[in-house]
Amino acid sequence: MRLLLIAFATLVFLGVLWGPAFALALRYWRRGDARAFSPLRYLYPAQLMTTVALAFGADVFGFRQPAALLAGITLMVGVLGAGLLFLMRWVQRWRA
Repeated sequence: MRLLLIAFATLVFLGVLWGPAFALALRYWRRGDARAFSPLRYLYPAQLMTTVALAFGADVFGFRQPAALLAGITLMVGVLGAGLLFLMRWVQRWRA
């Protein structure tokens, strides 16, 4: 049962972290952009490393409520990743 709970929590974590960027890439793909998913291979590891680094940094500095901090960090990094994907597509469209 404990393993199932860990697997579920991991899926929720990755869904919150990578979900906004995937939803935005899917939206671009449905609009006809054939290369909408290509930046995700760089964005996903960068988001994961940023989230882990910020979580360890919060732990090192001794902030209280580590679960709430991890949830907030995960949500903000996920939203910022989608924002970065939007900005990158906007700049590419503007340059063309």
